[in-house]
Order: sequence, then C-alpha cells, then structure tokens
Amino acid sequence: MDPVSVARALVDELFPGALYAFVGGSVLTERRTSTSDLDVVVVLDGLAVPYRESLRWHGWPVELYVHSETSLNAYVDRDLAERKPGVARMCADGAVLVDRTGGRASDLQTALGERLAAGPGDLAGTRAERARYGLSDLLDDLAGATDPGEQLFIRWQVVQETARLALDVGGRWRGNGKWLLRELREHDPALADDLLTAHSDPALLTTVALGVLERAGGRLWEGYRAEGDSFHLPLRHIASDALSGDTAQSAGMRRMAAISGATAGSANLWMGQTHVAPATRSSDHHHGASETAIYVVSGSPRFVFLQDGRERRIEAAPGDYVYVPPYTPHREENPDLEREAVVVIARSTQEAIVVNLPDLKG
Repeated sequence: MDPVSVARALVDELFPGALYAFVGGSVLTERRTSTSDLDVVVVLDGLAVPYRESLRWHGWPVELYVHSETSLNAYVDRDLAERKPGVARMCADGAVLVDRTGGRASDLQTALGERLAAGPGDLAGTRAERARYGLSDLLDDLAGATDPGEQLFIRWQVVQETARLALDVGGRWRGNGKWLLRELREHDPALADDLLTAHSDPALLTTVALGVLERAGGRLWEGYRAEGDSFHLPLRHIASDALSGDTAQSAGMRRMAAISGATAGSANLWMGQTHVAPATRSSDHHHGASETAIYVVSGSPRFVFLQDGRERRIEAAPGDYVYVPPYTPHREENPDLEREAVVVIARSTQEAIVVNLPDLKG
C-alpha cells in the first residue's frame, strides 16, 4: 500500500472520531527511505493533553502528533517563532487523510502555507550580533584546537552554525539533523556542497564560514558587547482614571488595560481590570501563550473549565487568586443578580491576548 492509504487506514482504526488528520514528511517524497516514518498529525475534539507517540502499525514506523485544534495552533506558533517549520510543514505540505469539519483542514493548509512561504524574516539586532559573535568565537576555537577529538566536535559545530547563520541571513527556515542540510540545499546548494567538502579540513571550513559571516556583516568578537541598563528605568504611574478600554474583549465582560506596552512600555507583562456584570457570563475563550493570574477584588465570580471532559467550577471570593495556564479554554461567570464582579488580571505577555471559542473544548 502507498503511505497515504496506510496512514488513512491507521487514522480510521485508531482515531475514528478525528476532526481531521494529515500525513507528511519524507515518506511522501523522493527522499523516502526504508526507515522513513509515517508522520501523522491527528486533531481530536476536546483532547485534554496533546502528545507525541512513536509506534509500529502493520509493520510501518509511525510518529504520531496528536492535538486539539487549540494545542496544534499553539505548538505551530511556538515552533515558527523559533524558526522551526516541522509540524507546520507536515500539515501544509502533507496529504489530508480525513476532514470531518467541512474544510477546516484545507483552510489550515492554506494558512500555514502562506506563513511558510512568507518565511521567518531576517535575523536582526542583538540576535544577529549574537549569531555573528558565536560563529566568530567558534572559529577562534577551531584555530587553536590541538586535541583531535575536540577539533572534530568544533568542526561539526562550525558546520551547523554556518548553515544556520546562512539561513537566518537569507530569511529562511531552520532545521535539525538532516532537515538542516535540506533547508540549506534548497536555499543555497553551492554553500551546502562547500560545507560538505570542507567539514574535515579546518582551513577550508574556516574559509567557507568566513564567507557566510561576511554576508551577515563580518566577524564579530573584539568589541562585541551585550549590555543594557535594565536596573534604572523610570517607573510609570497609571492612575485609576487613566485605564484604557482599548484592549481585547469577550462578550459578557469589560476589560480595562492598566499596564501594557501602550500604556507603560512593558515588554512581557499585561495587567488590568475585568468587570463581569451581574447575572452574566463571558464567552468561552483562552489567552494564547499568556499565563494569567487573577485577583478577586469584589463580587463572587466563577471560573469554568474542562477537566477530564467535564465542566469544573471554581467559586471565588474577594481576596482569592486564580491561575489560568496558557491556551486553556475557560470562561468567567457572575451568578450574583445585583453586583458586578471585579477582578485584577496579570498576564505574561505584553498585550491582552483573547481568543474567543465556540465552546470549552477549544
């Protein structure tokens, strides 16, 4: 059987209720070998904990990536922010095995394809300087290495860092292991050949690495300085009457921003108030990659989430604290018929991320 048929049969047997699924990776290409895995991404409705599993199915080696829609988006966002396109490519370039959602699988493929085609952007600023410094320092280590074992390890690291820097400067995605070479061959096949030829010759390898460093702005060691006085920045005062309603909202709630990038120049923190009207509830939502801490100022708010597929409620009172993990679907309720509930919220991202959902399954 061909890999797509095998993967489709696997999903039908092991995940009969899957929302949608993809098979991707080398097994679908001319690079397929006798050990190529079936890389299968499966999206389930209401999955509590995503997981990765390696197994054999009817003699085929299989790598399973099992997600809810929320967790798949979260993992893809995290990986692309780190310039790693692995799971995104499995979905975008793979074959759709099943789609019980009326087209969300193909919509996801289109969206991810556009993000992958746009690339990660050029490496800039302090990250670019750090990459130049790192490779320059490795070349100094290589020049001074006398132990054959140490030299071997340094050479291999120079090969990898040279490839990564070339991809970064070219605004291309990175890869690990064989995928680093594949990404480099697609971007700059001549450089890939040069690195393969030079990997065992320290002098030739140095010449190749210096050529890539020149693309990035040249060697950087003497004079490199990473600094910043993060200890004497001015404090910012946000008065109670200066809170801003110009922030993400959910139905049934009113959010007011106090500390944010816009109001205080914060880089990693958002803080503000949320008011839940009497006898109302918010829409189901999550806050993306943000960790959220909640302090109850007044009222009797309830916080609702799923645990083991069943709704759980936290009944909170003034003075209580509640923690909401990243990407966890939940909602706030105020059962009081007369008083609004007021809470203070702190999040670990610069701005308030609110993703409204159709239900708590995400």
